[in-house]
Amino acid sequence: MATFTPLPPRRPMPPKVLPRCSLQKAIHLIETQCGPVQVAERHGTGSHTVIFLPEATRELEVMISYGRRSPMNEKEQKYIGYGHFLTDEQGHFLVIVKHFIEILTKNRSAVSASNLGPHGEYNPGIDFLAYFCEEFLQTEAKYNTDARGFTVDPFLSLCGPSEFVLEGHTHPDLGVFYSQTDKVSGAARAAKLPVCIFVCDPIRKTMLGSIGKDFEPCEVIVYTRQTAPARSISDLPPADQIVQLAGHCLQTPGYSGTIRTRTTVRGQKCLTLKLLAPAGSKETPS
Repeated sequence: MATFTPLPPRRPMPPKVLPRCSLQKAIHLIETQCGPVQVAERHGTGSHTVIFLPEATRELEVMISYGRRSPMNEKEQKYIGYGHFLTDEQGHFLVIVKHFIEILTKNRSAVSASNLGPHGEYNPGIDFLAYFCEEFLQTEAKYNTDARGFTVDPFLSLCGPSEFVLEGHTHPDLGVFYSQTDKVSGAARAAKLPVCIFVCDPIRKTMLGSIGKDFEPCEVIVYTRQTAPARSISDLPPADQIVQLAGHCLQTPGYSGTIRTRTTVRGQKCLTLKLLAPAGSKETPS
């Protein structure tokens, strides 16, 4: 009778030690290093907190057509978030989300999205997910400056490389809640780490988040970049008003010409404007 050598006993893994950071310090890092930002939305309450950094917010908004109905969000979508886990002095978790990646699912409906095909066949989209994650992790530190010259992720030096921190899906025009399937899959994903299980209704613009396998409630704080308010043309100097009005004309079909400005040796502004209106048009001086 054949004998088998028993497997060695499983080596116990030490618990992961998370970086310490209070919510106040995290907010300070974001608002001092990420440029002009603002809290656009808050959802839910709880002792734990999930924060979307501005670039992640923009990625999610575009991915799920947040705030309107579209061909993309008519059916359920799935996505994951990469970022960092932190904890404060009281043991409350703080989850920072810096990057969203869509899971390319198949066999989708308004209430479900399967990682497998309609007949249980393998979905190549899972291979792309793994590739996108690896590619992001290889270059996140190199490209940690946004288009405005500000920091994308101010937690890199404190926490190190990003990791999987959020599993989410949409409930298009259904409201936000956890189905029984969500509870089973979410408990498996967050078995050992305080992963955020996240649901978003992109039509109603509502969000629901929880932390860990026991679905502990949390607050979701959504950061966006501030947009500079548009200046009224009457607030501009007279020469700038002329340039702006002429620019509008040159963008109108049928109009052509050139605008040139220069500063003289005496510091005076010299404006040369050539504007060709379409034949037959009646220009009325304003």
